Amino acid sequence: MQKIYCNCLIIVCTLLFVLCSCKEETNGIGTISRDQLSVEKGEDVEIIYSDSARVKVKVTGPTMIYHTEAGNPRQEFPDGVKTYFYDPLQNQQSVLSGKYAIRDERNKRVIVRDSVVWESVTDGRLETSELIWNEMTNTIHSTKLTKITRQNETIWGFDFETNDKLTQWKLKSPKGSMKVNNSPF
Repeated sequence: MQKIYCNCLIIVCTLLFVLCSCKEETNGIGTISRDQLSVEKGEDVEIIYSDSARVKVKVTGPTMIYHTEAGNPRQEFPDGVKTYFYDPLQNQQSVLSGKYAIRDERNKRVIVRDSVVWESVTDGRLETSELIWNEMTNTIHSTKLTKITRQNETIWGFDFETNDKLTQWKLKSPKGSMKVNNSPF
């Protein structure tokens, strides 16, 4: 009986020692919250969007945080983003940059903020503090002050709207110097 008691005592002491050691080790690791499990982080990110093996858009950023929660998945670029747009012949057509960007996957919306600049190879330059792209309607807009610079003209205004190709745009309350075609009016 004493032999069984001694063996049980040794087993219990060994288990207590192991459990105490495990507790100390897990305290060094810390705890992980449910929110942390739904976040993926990448550095020096490059995302390429293509169609029929032709690159259409390339997105780059120093940091991307991908929030994977089911009800609100989104890609966040807290340290800035640069987006390059290409034509069907793979020639770069324009570049969009900003110091912060977020893409809301559920609502199909991209918001670029803080020192936003869109520069076209041929059509000029747009500057604003916020630009919003609605992927469902293929429109881009900004309610913030927007500056458009093209050859021999600079225009400022609010409520900028355009298509996703930035080929046709309108600006409410425009101010600035602009080229006007010869017309009787």
